Amino acid sequence: MSRRRGLTETDNYQQVVQSYVAAGGDEQVQQVITAVHRLSRRLNQSYDRQLADLDVSTGEWAVLAELARANGEALTPSRLAEAAGVAPSSMTHRLDGMVQRGLVTREGDPGNRTRVLVRLADPGWSLFTTSIQQANVVESDVLSALTPAQLRDLSGLLERLLANLDSLK
Repeated sequence: MSRRRGLTETDNYQQVVQSYVAAGGDEQVQQVITAVHRLSRRLNQSYDRQLADLDVSTGEWAVLAELARANGEALTPSRLAEAAGVAPSSMTHRLDGMVQRGLVTREGDPGNRTRVLVRLADPGWSLFTTSIQQANVVESDVLSALTPAQLRDLSGLLERLLANLDSLK
């Protein structure tokens, strides 16, 4: 919900930041983190609606995305479960439905008869690309408020923050 009690998203954001500052938070830190968090939340809401329109659950999306990143390489259900943050038994159930819908294929591993390999099927790849293209429209609209130079700067700054998170582990 973008408006609460007649406030714009910007008004609400400013109130949230001020409440964090009043509780002892650094204003600049709170401005950045609150803005990033709200942007992420709003984009995730948009993605959830988009996936629902495509009849794909977020769990199925996690499988499609992981397989798409594998560049045609088959992955084990265990690896997919780990990437999606679910139990292997949950992944088995999820994969059953995705195989029935023709989104992925399962095959025995020729090098290990006890292991199953999962691949992205052509309809799964088509669904993945459609979803990315639809999301790109929304994302481009969000970023259209920035100039190309501002986009490069923002991208560089966010990448630095991500690298810093890695170093804090």
